[in-house]
Amino acid sequence: LCLFLAALCAANAAWADEDQDRAISSICEYTKANDRSALRRKLDENRIELRHSYEDIRCGKLSLLRTATLAGAVEAATLIVTKVGRRAVADAEDDGQTAIQWAQKRYDTADAASKSKIKPVLDLMHSKL
Repeated sequence: LCLFLAALCAANAAWADEDQDRAISSICEYTKANDRSALRRKLDENRIELRHSYEDIRCGKLSLLRTATLAGAVEAATLIVTKVGRRAVADAEDDGQTAIQWAQKRYDTADAASKSKIKPVLDLMHSKL
């Protein structure tokens, strides 16, 4: 009986991890697609409060706001900044740079097409400081 319960608990933990991975993957995809309503719905369905879990959600190696910046996803970025607050823009991430510093560097070295995607999100970040 003890072995059965231990196996059942391990299986439930694996399913929970798999569900969480799928949810984060969807959140990243909706962010890249600039689909604010789907992003909000996925966060609500999974009871994810960005204010408390923003640092734990990564799209590859990038934060949600950096992912939105590269995609030019201003609607998704607006939702992220609204839910997380100023710290999404102003707090340093793992590399020591804030999202706004990182975005500015990308903007400064980008080609014209990439600049047009990055600029609206960068302007949004500046407006939140």
